[in-house]
Amino acid sequence: MAVRPEYREIEHTADVGVELDASDLKSALESSAAAMFDMICDLGAVGDDWRTVVSVESRGGDEQNLLVRWLTELLYVHETEQVILGGFSITKLEADRITADVTGTKIDPARHSVRLEIKAVTYHDLMIRETRGRWVVRVIFDT
Repeated sequence: MAVRPEYREIEHTADVGVELDASDLKSALESSAAAMFDMICDLGAVGDDWRTVVSVESRGGDEQNLLVRWLTELLYVHETEQVILGGFSITKLEADRITADVTGTKIDPARHSVRLEIKAVTYHDLMIRETRGRWVVRVIFDT
């Protein structure tokens, strides 16, 4: 079973978002992915019988672009492979690239109740920054 991260849900006009903090950038990126998928489906119902490696690249080398590219690629995998993702282990993190082992399970309507359909990750009100030794993330999703 996937582990639900600690995050705060943000209500936003017609959209929804999350805020969280983590001890380092790698953990912040992994937790952002887990929070996004916890909003889609209860992570307690997600197994780890489906696996893939996800790689994303960002031009410009800033954390905001990297975060949006990472989450957008995971949404793409979710849609095209019909899986709920729940395990995110970044194996390589550079200023403009993420490589991660990702696990999840094929969507089974008998077991998985999709709570929210996320259409896109937005740049609106996006924040990822280090503050006093902690990484703080805020991201809004188009629903």
